[in-house]
Order: sequence, then C-alpha cells, then structure tokens
Amino acid sequence: MILDATIIKTIGELIQDSRRSLNMTITQLSELSGVPRGTISRIENGEVKRPEFSSVHPLALTLNIPFETLVDYYVEVEKRSESLLHILQSTIQQESSIELIRKVATKYLESPNQDCLDLTEKLYQHIDSIEDPSIKLSLYNLIIDYSRSHGIMPYIAKGLYQRYLIERNDFSKLKETYYIGKYILHYIEFLSEQDRIELYCKLGIHAFNLGNYIESIDHCRRVLVEDTSQSQHKIYALGILRDAHFILEQYKESEMYSVQYKQFNYLNYPHTKEHVILMDALFAAKKGDTEKAIGLLLSFLETCSDIHTVSAYKQLLELYLQQKNLVGMKDTLDKCKEIKPVTDTNNPLICSMYGDLLRIKGECCLTLGEYAQCIELMLESASWYSKVNNIKKEKECLNVIMRINLEHNVSPQDTFNKLSKYFTHSAKEMED
Repeated sequence: MILDATIIKTIGELIQDSRRSLNMTITQLSELSGVPRGTISRIENGEVKRPEFSSVHPLALTLNIPFETLVDYYVEVEKRSESLLHILQSTIQQESSIELIRKVATKYLESPNQDCLDLTEKLYQHIDSIEDPSIKLSLYNLIIDYSRSHGIMPYIAKGLYQRYLIERNDFSKLKETYYIGKYILHYIEFLSEQDRIELYCKLGIHAFNLGNYIESIDHCRRVLVEDTSQSQHKIYALGILRDAHFILEQYKESEMYSVQYKQFNYLNYPHTKEHVILMDALFAAKKGDTEKAIGLLLSFLETCSDIHTVSAYKQLLELYLQQKNLVGMKDTLDKCKEIKPVTDTNNPLICSMYGDLLRIKGECCLTLGEYAQCIELMLESASWYSKVNNIKKEKECLNVIMRINLEHNVSPQDTFNKLSKYFTHSAKEMED
C-alpha cells in the first residue's frame, strides 16, 4: 500500500489513515508493534508535534507503510539535525536507494539548528563507517557540492580526496582517475599533513602504473619533502623513485635512491630486503655483469616469497633472452609452471607485472620456435594488460600474434578462433 504524500499532511494522519484502512484498532496496533497505546494515540491526534522516527518506524512496519514513504514524510517535516542523521543511518541500514539516501543527507545539511561547518564535519565522519562504495561516493560528491556552495574549503579538499580513493580502484579508468587525483593538488593546502603525504604517494604510484615516470618522480619527491619520518609511504616513494629513474635510464639517480631505500630496517619492513636483491640484479646486468645478475636471481628464487617470484622469473628470462641462452630459457620456463596463480587482481602493479612475465615467456617461446604456446601466452598477457587499461601493451601482444601468422607456418583458423574468443571475452568484461 503506497499513500500519496500530497494528501496526508502529518505523520499522525499517515499512521491513522493507514490503520483505519486496515480496520485495525489502536489496541491491536499497539500489541503488534510494541508501541504503547497512549503513544500511538498522541501521535495520531497531533499531540506529539515531532514524533521520533524510532517510535514511528515500528508502526509503519506493522501497517505495511513502505519505508521510503515514511522517510519522505520525515524529510518534509523534520528539521533537527540529530533526527535527520538517525534517519540517514536507517536508510543506509535498510539498503535504500542511493537517491533516497542522498535526499536525506541533503536535508540534514540544510538543518537550521547547526552551523554548516559542523554539519559537514559530522556527515564526513559518518561516511567513513559505510561499506558500500557507491553510497560513499554519492555522499562525498554531496559534500563536495555543498562545501563549494558554502565556501568550506577543507571539505572540498577532503571530499575530493576521498572520491579519488574510491574511483582509482576502477582500473578501466586509470588515466581518467589519475587526472581526478591531480586536480586535488589545487586544494592541497587544505589537507592534513598525513593526507598530503598519502595523496602524493598514491599519485606517484598511479603515475608509475600509467608509465608517466616524470610525473611519478615529481609526486614521490614531494613525499620525501613532506614526510620526515621513516613511514611506509616514504618506502613506497623511494622504491618508485628508484624504479622510475632506472626505466628512464637515469642510473645515477636510481642508485642514489636505491641506497636510501636500503637504509630502512629490514626487521620493521621485511619486504624491502627482497626488493633490494631484485634491484641489485638489475644494476649488475646494466653494468654488464650478466652472470652475477643471473646468480643473484637463481639464489633469490630459492628463498623468496611467492609475490616476488613473478619479478624474479621475468628478469631471469629477459637475461637469458638477451644471451640467446636456449637451455636457460627452457629450464626457466619449466620452473615458471610452479608459480602460484595471481589472485590479487585489485593491485594494478601486480596485474602489470604478471602481464610482463607472460609476455617475456611468450617472447622466449617465439625464440624457441614454440609458436602455438607463444600465441597462448601473448593472449593471456594481453588480457592482464587490459585489466589495467594498458591498451598500448595489449595491442603489442596482439600484434606479435598477427606477426607469427604472417611469418610462420601456423594455422590461421586456430589463431582467428582464439582471437575471436579473446575479443568476445574482452567485450563482456567491458560491459560488466
């Protein structure tokens, strides 16, 4: 039963008309709802001008009044901020529509009994406990809009930052969300010191994942300026600075940051030790000592954690490919079968690393003349690159497949069937 909100003028009339339409007495309603008879009578008669939502909600449940209808009534008449905040909590618990939740939150921000800054701060603090990211995003957007219209600069900055933290998890829009994050830099002075450090660090990692190494370096240098402690953010920033300079072939700078990275206590940050060994192998190879690099990697693979086997095998295969060491390639490809499947698909860096490993495995198979296996690996690699919207690398893998068909004796029909399945699956993922 849905009643027209334009006909009923008060909450009391809503309860009374609903009760009468069901031929229910006040006594029966009291027994079924657990609300005292006298309370119901006072609500219906209008003696209670502003009945508490917690008192009326069980009556509405008993009378089959839709929750949304009840909330709509309260939004029209309620002005007290605390009551509206309670109603907002109820709409979230009831898993109401985002539109209804936002409507209540908007009414809350319009409460005349509190300062707009206090209202915004309370709503902002409340959002943190919400689990549904779509609801959080809608409410943060509301805070951003409200803060802009009321000149509340700190909460424009905070709202934008929280929106970025949510939206950056959509890997299909990594480039777009990076620019959303960069926009926050216009409001950086209004963020707390901790949020500033975290933002610079996350932007540095984000830019690195996009292959924008110059901007990645700029962001991570800001972390070193802002963060005077020995925090996790500083470790990440130093690691990105070291890796970005290395990729840009700025080896002097890369080694400088590598030295700083090594200064962190392995006991407090045990993962840094494995990163150091992998980087030492890269430096050795770059200096022409390929055998030393291979030795470091082989020794490392005997004891390293699962998460670093991907990087180690990738580096090892790259070195064997450079040497044209067919025996080393075959042996390492066999050992790669022991790698545990990657399950952390929520980390774009790990997705990219796994895509890189599959690609180098494919290149080794191509060198070994194993064309069918190369095609399988390139397709799988392309799929991992597509997860992080790295279109350039995805196309490069697909181009290798087409080149194999043009240059080698393989079945075009088999290849086209595999490509057809790949594109069909890719299209479905985009729809999801």
